[in-house]
Amino acid sequence: MLKFENEIMGDVPVSIERRLILPTLEGMSFGDLRYIADSIDEYSGEVKAMLELKREERIAELKAQVEADKARMAATEAELAALCPPPVKMANPSTPKYRDPAKPENTWAGRGKQPGWLKEKLEAGACLEDFLLDQPTTLSSADDPGF
Repeated sequence: MLKFENEIMGDVPVSIERRLILPTLEGMSFGDLRYIADSIDEYSGEVKAMLELKREERIAELKAQVEADKARMAATEAELAALCPPPVKMANPSTPKYRDPAKPENTWAGRGKQPGWLKEKLEAGACLEDFLLDQPTTLSSADDPGF
């Protein structure tokens, strides 16, 4: 008998004989026909019960396979994490020297390329010293001691 693999129910025969080879029914007595009908009903119930049992077994098998796959995935993820640790974030060694008064989160250390926010403000006519964090204090007048 030929078989194929069904991904849900497992092995299932390709062709199942659907008819029983019975003698001609016209020549049978009522009792014989009743016996055959009762036997078919009884056999049908047994087949349905066996199908339900096989279905339950297959469900348990698939659930066990899912659990095994979950465990294998967790082990694989742990191994991958061990082989590829997350990158260490470098601490910024420079301290900000310039800050945008309108947006204090915009800072620049004075090294490298000027940030866009600073370029825009300089092009608009602002002076670089306007954005210094440690601006030198200037006396407002010669008489004022600065206290």
